[in-house]
Amino acid sequence: MKIDAHSLPDDLEQLKRMVLELQQVVAEKDAQIHELLQAYNAKLAKEYAKKSEKMPGAGEVFNEAEDILDEQIKRYQ
Repeated sequence: MKIDAHSLPDDLEQLKRMVLELQQVVAEKDAQIHELLQAYNAKLAKEYAKKSEKMPGAGEVFNEAEDILDEQIKRYQ
């Protein structure tokens, strides 16, 4: 909504109310923008976050193999 300077009221109290209304509208828009940015960033984080490709129990198998190798090395030393 474009406001022409000639269409503004001369009443100071009415102008103050208009300014306060505009401040409220701007604050609401800022809150909406903030919410949208948070949702967007959450979506990006979910979409592009590191993904784990671990197999359950795989660490135990590899640790067992290392233990066996360590035992064999100790035997030959």
